[in-house]
Amino acid sequence: MDKIFITRNWHVDAVKLLENHFEVIVWNNSNSPTEDDIIKYSKGCFGVFSEFDDIITKNIIDSSDQLKIISNRAVGYENIDINTAKLNKIRVGNTPGVLVETCADFTMGLLLDLARNITYSNRAVLKGNWKSFNQTPYLGTDVYKKKLAIIGLGQIATAFSRRAIHGFQMDVSYWSRNRKINLDNELGLQYIDNINDLISSCDYLSIHCSLTPETYRIIDKEQFMLMKNVKLINTSRGPTINQDELLIALNNGNVESAALDVTDPEPPDYNSELVNHPKILITPHLGSGSRETFNKMALMAAQNIINVHKNHEMVSEVIID
Repeated sequence: MDKIFITRNWHVDAVKLLENHFEVIVWNNSNSPTEDDIIKYSKGCFGVFSEFDDIITKNIIDSSDQLKIISNRAVGYENIDINTAKLNKIRVGNTPGVLVETCADFTMGLLLDLARNITYSNRAVLKGNWKSFNQTPYLGTDVYKKKLAIIGLGQIATAFSRRAIHGFQMDVSYWSRNRKINLDNELGLQYIDNINDLISSCDYLSIHCSLTPETYRIIDKEQFMLMKNVKLINTSRGPTINQDELLIALNNGNVESAALDVTDPEPPDYNSELVNHPKILITPHLGSGSRETFNKMALMAAQNIINVHKNHEMVSEVIID
């Protein structure tokens, strides 16, 4: 029977599904597997079921002589050496789509948190600073009919836009590599083809673009200098913004507050100014982290492996050019 290596012991239902077809090897250590660990346990395996922070290197791929598929329980796949996978005729799967609504919910939650200083005020309570009825240190801003700018209008950003427009009647504009005219007409979105123009007049800025060489630090010193009391949300990838410049912008008032579900590096240095800044909310890459979606993503990653084994089309395959 062919073997599968799963790099975490989190996915009971996915393991049960895979056990109908494979001998399943599960990493049960509390620490994440190292490169050497993955090389050791993927030896002779048909597939590897990986997580977003498993760095599937050239060494791992070259050492896995029988490997046919790497199934990543994530939308992104930058943790995998795609070129080496292609050279070794190893297919790569991911899990998009299933997490869209969950991530959109979470992004809206971050926006509301920043708007009303929820976490900021809670920290003050925990420090014992709530001595009397005095709202003035924690006054936030409204969301209703405010200006929201979005960078990258994929599925998650579209679902987030629907919430912002239908729930809060926000004025939503966006930049994306391609204009989405159908969505413009349906939702009343405004496409702006220059990022600097987009961010110079918004109240809230939400980043949703994938990480590419073109989007690396797409928000940098020039963009931060154009902002005026902006509340920034990043649920894409940490390197899409320059975190050092974010700190400067927070301290000079261009950015009023920021919510980061992703950082660079990830996790961040817990002693850093980024983590300890009073106007930054950092969450542990939790956008897709509802129980239901967590399980659905695992089952989708498992099904990708099963489908390759059966010579069927994958549920979602990364096309390697």
